[in-house]
Amino acid sequence: MTQRVLAFTFILASLPLAANAASQNSAHFVLDSSVTVGTTELPKGTYKIAWTGTDPNVQVTFTSGNWTKTVPAHIVEGRNNMEAEMTDVKDNKTFLTGLELHNATLQFADGAHAGE
Repeated sequence: MTQRVLAFTFILASLPLAANAASQNSAHFVLDSSVTVGTTELPKGTYKIAWTGTDPNVQVTFTSGNWTKTVPAHIVEGRNNMEAEMTDVKDNKTFLTGLELHNATLQFADGAHAGE
């Protein structure tokens, strides 16, 4: 009986840690205008992003309502003081090249220079 109680207590105690670990691999952000990530167009709007994979290569899924797209990225773990979008403009087209989040930086393939 004591072992069951201890096991149950351990499981309950570890649930917040598992939830916290999962939340560290996601974030929310707002795009004020449409951008391109690699070859994927992201319309302006509010997005949830989540990433999976092994460092440094991850797959990032952008979700806005029923719209979902997944793109490859490179992740650099580490704290950032501010969250920011990194962009590059070529031929009047804005490319999202990275996202600086509180706990990581996601770097996307730079579609602005593809084929150069």
